[in-house]
Formats: sequence, structure tokens, C-alpha cells
Amino acid sequence: MSTGLVLDGLVKRYGGSTAVQRMDLSVRPGELLALLGPSGCGKTTTLRMVAGFIEPTEGRIQLGGRDITTLPPHKRDAGMVFQSYALFPHLSVADNIAFGLRRRGVPRAEAAARVARMVSLLRLDGLEKRLPRQLSGGQQQRVAVGRALVINPAVVLLDEPFSNLDALLREGTRVELRRLQTELGLTTLFVTHDQAEAMAISDRIAVMNAGRLEQLGTPREVYDRPATRFVASFIGRANLFEATPQPAGPLRSEDGIALAPAASPAGPATLLLRPERIALEETPPVADEPNAVAGRVELASFLGTGTQLMLRLPGGRALSIEGPAAYADRFPAGTAATARWRAEDLIVIPGG
Repeated sequence: MSTGLVLDGLVKRYGGSTAVQRMDLSVRPGELLALLGPSGCGKTTTLRMVAGFIEPTEGRIQLGGRDITTLPPHKRDAGMVFQSYALFPHLSVADNIAFGLRRRGVPRAEAAARVARMVSLLRLDGLEKRLPRQLSGGQQQRVAVGRALVINPAVVLLDEPFSNLDALLREGTRVELRRLQTELGLTTLFVTHDQAEAMAISDRIAVMNAGRLEQLGTPREVYDRPATRFVASFIGRANLFEATPQPAGPLRSEDGIALAPAASPAGPATLLLRPERIALEETPPVADEPNAVAGRVELASFLGTGTQLMLRLPGGRALSIEGPAAYADRFPAGTAATARWRAEDLIVIPGG
């Protein structure tokens, strides 16, 4: 049965530099939680502290109610999948998967049965005797996952497991991993810098920046209600406005755009407008119309399922827009157009 993971005040310092700043985080039983952030934000350091490869400067790590902070990696009941897969080149698929079982002294018959089940779950049938060099990248990744899962760990730790795969294979493999994680009820901590990947397969996302936890929430929560300006700009594409209340009328951005959110802030604030919430129209805005601005299309990229556009405004701002595929023909580069959006689509970012 899966058990929960708790990080309590976790800190990691290297000399005068702090890589992780007082991390408080819980991964629920059976949950897939992503640590998401740019390179150097502390997410991999956090994962490696959980795995036992790095010793925390402060704080505790608990797994299933047991303090594992000072335990060596092999006593933590954790299965880890590395970015490079770290398969043993001289061992077959079956022997790579069985490695952890042999180290734990699992009887041969039981080990063979567990390896066979993992081979079936991971759809590696017929490849049991092959060496890693005889496998594709996706197959190697599945062997690495199998080696981590066959020991029935209390938590699975994934360190950028799809980064070495091409885009098409990466998408298919992460879907398979999510299927397996859900089917087996695995408590999973997953490190990635790929926001689309985190959004696609996570139950919750912990967004990190400069060693700090900026926001923890479901994919929809961090996308629709970002807690900070960093989260707003890092998750998805964002149009950000620095707005100031006026004595009368709507808010004004720093370049003079009239903005009317559903709930206006009392003072200066940063407002977020997602590109897909903007409608493009031919009808020009009326004088001082809020939530509407005229410009000229500078770029229109047809993407099959939709169109990405950049609307250049008179003040120089480039407004990012995502619309239906028909926009590519309706608003080609050079076309004058008006961007309009609803009041409820302007999100006030707490703390500006």
C-alpha cells in the first residue's frame, strides 16, 4: 500500500548559498506531485535529499510516518528513476529489473514472478533478454521504471525521466507512466522543468523558484489563479499589465490600456490575461472602451489545431493571442485587428 511523504522545514545550504529554503510539502498517498521550476531552482536537490543522495542542512523527511532523514538510500523504501536511466549495460532487461530484488534477498521464484508482472505491465514482452544498447530510448526508460517499481516502494522518485526522449515518444511514454501510476496507486514525486508535462500528468504541482516553494495546487489552480508574478509567467503564456487605479473610470496599465477586471484592486496591481482568453475582431474599439485595444497583427502562426498571433499595439506592447485555426486566414500578418476580453478573464495577481 502506498504511503505519504512529508518534507518538514527542509533546507540545503552549500557554504553561503542556499539551494533549498525551508521546504514544507506533503505528497498524499497515491498522488503524483510534480516539482516544477527552471534550472537551478532547487527541485532536483529536493528530490535527491528525499532519495538520500544529499544530506539536508536542516529539516526532516518522513515516509509513511517514519523519519528517514538520516537513513542511507537503500533503506528508504524509495524507487528512483534517473534522467539518464542508469541501467547496467552488461545486464539484460530482466536482470536490470530484478536488481533491487536480489539486493533485498527476495527468493528467486518470487523475484521471477514480480519481474514477469512488471515486464507485462510495461509492455516489454519479448525483450527480457536484450541488453540496454539493443533498446530504444523509450524502452530503456520503461526498464528503468520497472527497476524502480518492482521493489514495491513506498514512494517513486522521478528525475526528469522523459528529457532524453523525442517529443512524440515523450508524450506517449508519460501517458503510459501516468496509467501505471494510477493503476498501482503509487505515491510519486516527479521533477520536471517542462510545464506542459507537469500540467498533463500531475495531481498537484509545486512550483519552485530560487529554492523557494512559490505555489502548491492543482494544475488548474496554478494556471488560473497564480499566487505570484513568477508563477503567472512560468506556467503557460502570459500577458501581464502593471495597472494603477484612476480617480474615475477603469484601471490603467502603464501604457494607457483601460482595464476592468471583475474585482478591481484597491491599489497598484499586476493583472494577468491568458492568450487563449482574447478574442480578435475587425470592429475597432469605441473611445476609452475597457478591455479592448486596437493593433496590427505582426505574426500569425498556424498550428493545425489553432493559431498563435502577436498583436503589436500603438504603444509598442506585443499582445500574445491564441485563437482558432480560422484566425490564420482571417487575421494574417499586417492586418488591423481589435483584441477584446471579458472582465472575468483579467486575473489580479496577489502582491502584484
